[in-house]
Amino acid sequence: MTGKRILIADDNMQIRMLVKAALRQLDCEIVEAVDGEEALERAVAEPPDLLLLDVTMPKLDGFEVLEFLRKRPSTADIKVVMLTTAAQKTDLQRGVELGCDEYVVKPFEPRALRETVERVMGAGSTGA
Repeated sequence: MTGKRILIADDNMQIRMLVKAALRQLDCEIVEAVDGEEALERAVAEPPDLLLLDVTMPKLDGFEVLEFLRKRPSTADIKVVMLTTAAQKTDLQRGVELGCDEYVVKPFEPRALRETVERVMGAGSTGA
């Protein structure tokens, strides 16, 4: 997956660190955003191959970010994995309706997150 770009949007620094550690083996460029507004700005300026998007963030929530990205032609095809504690059926349904590609519920297992990212990006499993 060399050359791929992943944007992690989460207001929790520890979660961003855990995600980066889990994805280190994938040899991707990882960019971070600390709130929904920054995630949207970064995704529009330089669309990532994948966006790991928390639902509950300041300024704009993950659903608002996802909805905006899906409506804009230059960002409509970004792969989006919702990475969140918002795991009620209504949250999952809303994410699917807005066009997320996958849902990962916190807390997550690093290997499971890595495998989800590989699957969504179409890289297959490394077996690591």
